[in-house]
Amino acid sequence: ALAAARHMHQFGTTREHLAEVAVSARQWALLNPIAWEKEPLTIEQVLKARMVSYPFTVRDCCLVVDGGGAIVITSAARAKTLKKKPVYVLGTGDAFSHGTISNMPDLTVTAAAESGAQAYKMAGIKPSDVKMLSLYDAFPITPILFLEDLGFCPKGEGGRFVAGGTTAPGGKLAVNTSGGGLSYCHPGMYGLLVMIEAIRQVRGECGKRQVKDCDIALAHGNGGVLSTQCTVLFGGPSTV
Repeated sequence: ALAAARHMHQFGTTREHLAEVAVSARQWALLNPIAWEKEPLTIEQVLKARMVSYPFTVRDCCLVVDGGGAIVITSAARAKTLKKKPVYVLGTGDAFSHGTISNMPDLTVTAAAESGAQAYKMAGIKPSDVKMLSLYDAFPITPILFLEDLGFCPKGEGGRFVAGGTTAPGGKLAVNTSGGGLSYCHPGMYGLLVMIEAIRQVRGECGKRQVKDCDIALAHGNGGVLSTQCTVLFGGPSTV
């Protein structure tokens, strides 16, 4: 909430912009048969919900549910012999910027700028090559900050970038197609589920929420209080 309030003050981001993230997540969740939330959500409903910590209402906050996941990792050679379509790790990056949020150098800039740069360099690609993003979204401000810091829009433009359904089904950039932590599942350790959705998209296993021609997907996790960041780029067979 502190980072969101600062972003609003510094860049003119609005509560409506933040609500767009929650609404987009819900629209994706409605396409996911195993998502927790099953009812449509509007910006007005988000804004009128019970306030938790300004500027966030309860509809701006992630779910509190149980969940789990697993990923099998093997060699590229071994993967080719298995039943499932292989998905390759093209690049990774991680960075740590602070412990407590009171020590955060800038409340509107996360170390995703560093972890993302590492992953892009390892993969030899740029943000425009990414077809789908799976971003940690405990609250709407995190996807907004990560969209900026990972190079999908300029710093300070994240709120305006997501306006009008940009990241929702049918928008120009697919973000959190599972429904995210806001509407699909947030068991606490959500980073594994972020990667699983990206892998499923590259495999083409997502049914009604499938992103067309998704050969490269980005998964990004956050830890602490915007403290630690990790970026992973996944690709299909055509990317290696």
